[in-house]
Amino acid sequence: MGARTRLIVLSLLALGLVLGLTACMGQWFTPKQAATLIIGKPVVSGNRGEVLISVADMPNQGLASVAIDDQGITFNDIDAASIDATGLNGFTVLASDFTTTAGKGRLVAANPTSGSVGGTIIKITFEVTGANPAFGIADADKGKVDLGTALDTLITAWDLSSNAADYYAK
Repeated sequence: MGARTRLIVLSLLALGLVLGLTACMGQWFTPKQAATLIIGKPVVSGNRGEVLISVADMPNQGLASVAIDDQGITFNDIDAASIDATGLNGFTVLASDFTTTAGKGRLVAANPTSGSVGGTIIKITFEVTGANPAFGIADADKGKVDLGTALDTLITAWDLSSNAADYYAK
């Protein structure tokens, strides 16, 4: 094998090594996404509606609990007595109340076995009483919401996305 052939082979190997290392360094150039609690838009069919609550980019092995304070949820054009909160993907709704204060509610849900880094965690179903049903966090106040991780710590740096399009896991 000639010197020129060896130089070409070594150049190709070096190029392959550089490209491989560059691909592995992608996280250095991509900013980390903020943990996000997503309250989906109400989806209505006839007189029934639903809202999906989802999470994305949760740290520390994922979200394992969510607690929304008394009157932390607001809703309108929805029959409060018909609201039903159901846990999804391992989450269980431990407590909810939507009837004590008109147009306001609270909710506590947890996953006792693992955390969720991203995906749907709660489905809210209800009967519609008006033309523009709405469901969200009161005044978009993150202070009314506590998020806990699978490592038994609170998530303090997170974003709230209300009335967003429904979130679907990757």
